[in-house]
Amino acid sequence: MSVHRESSAGTDRLIKAGIVAVTAVVLAGTAAQLIGYGPFHGRVPALDSASDGGLFGLVGDISIATAAVAAWTVLVRVRPLSVATVVLPPLLSFLTVDKLVRLHDHIPHWLLFYLPVLAATFVAVAVVARRLSPRCLRLTAIGLALLIGSFGLHQYGEWLLHQLGGSDSGWMFQVKAVVKHGLEVAGWFVIALGLAVGLRERDRLRVSV
Repeated sequence: MSVHRESSAGTDRLIKAGIVAVTAVVLAGTAAQLIGYGPFHGRVPALDSASDGGLFGLVGDISIATAAVAAWTVLVRVRPLSVATVVLPPLLSFLTVDKLVRLHDHIPHWLLFYLPVLAATFVAVAVVARRLSPRCLRLTAIGLALLIGSFGLHQYGEWLLHQLGGSDSGWMFQVKAVVKHGLEVAGWFVIALGLAVGLRERDRLRVSV
């Protein structure tokens, strides 16, 4: 029983540390974006992530790559295999490569092709998380909700800005950009954290049996 409590406490610490780290990364990226637009007037490209570039954009690349690595780890370690376990790593790897090279920018009507990929990825994440542990499922559900929010801003953010009296430039646009990127970065990192927690809890249950 003592070992069980210690392991559970270790998982709690992992979750808290992960959430703190993700929050710090998002806040740092947000500050860099706004400082780059304000005092530096957009003259420092590394601080401008409004178009998926800059340091915040790089962190976004790292975040989805981290989720892909976590999915491959699940594939290697979890048995028996399931369809979701097998398809999730290639799906996340494809999305990672696409984000790195901006492949979809060269595909007309790319949403027609990518929405099924995104839907399959989200379903696979949920199925794998549900199989691993309840806390893994809760974390990945939060991560998926954050990604859906980011996607919604990506698709309808400009329309929302115009409805609020804003434009494609200025502070409102910068705020929209950092919220979109922040939700995306946090979403993928939280999914990676959830899968790591799920693996840890699955290993703990195997040891205690």
